[in-house]
Amino acid sequence: MPLSETTSAPLRREIRSFVLREGRLTAGQERAFRELWPRFGIDWQPGEVFDPQALFATARPITLEIGFGDGESLAAMAAAAPERNFIGLEVHRPGVGHLLLRLEQRDLTNLRVLRTDATALFETGLPSASLDRVQLFFPDPWPKKRHHKRRILQPGFVAAVARVLQPGGIFHLATDWTPYADWMLAMLDDASELFENSAGLGQFSVRPAQRPITKFERRGQRLGHQVHDLIYQRR
Repeated sequence: MPLSETTSAPLRREIRSFVLREGRLTAGQERAFRELWPRFGIDWQPGEVFDPQALFATARPITLEIGFGDGESLAAMAAAAPERNFIGLEVHRPGVGHLLLRLEQRDLTNLRVLRTDATALFETGLPSASLDRVQLFFPDPWPKKRHHKRRILQPGFVAAVARVLQPGGIFHLATDWTPYADWMLAMLDDASELFENSAGLGQFSVRPAQRPITKFERRGQRLGHQVHDLIYQRR
């Protein structure tokens, strides 16, 4: 995939918002990395900057999803919206391999895949105003107070998302952990100079039809977890 010139990376927090638990790849997922990654994968390293539009044959609005899990819902969104291009970001190899296989099975041409740390990518890897939509669905809530510093949604990350979104672009979040939902709501409402809450200050949004209900979400609902959607528009 084409990359532009490198740039020096700013100082950034080294605390990761994820723990890499590498499950064993299936034979199909191993084949996906060998044969399909060159077709759908984006080889990016911190310090590099790439143009998302250059990844696709046709220029369309771009949605980037952070942490797509097994990729089933992201593949469904890409199949349902051929008028958009999608980039999926995930650090866990089995999930990436699973999505690569789905892209092959569905013959999707409007989705590319990244395997990297979202914080580094948003700080240095994307040009300003290069995305139309950013999705952050069911990130690790890090429920213990001493681990809150590991949550991906921090003031610096909110500013980084705002930088890469076009004016009028959408930042859509969802979580089934109510304390984290309240954290997200407070943090983004406090960034009112960057984002407008589509539901109104202090309010959660109704899940839009274009966000499929995931297997993870259904499991949470069976456990009695309430799902909260938050939709913010870049000013």
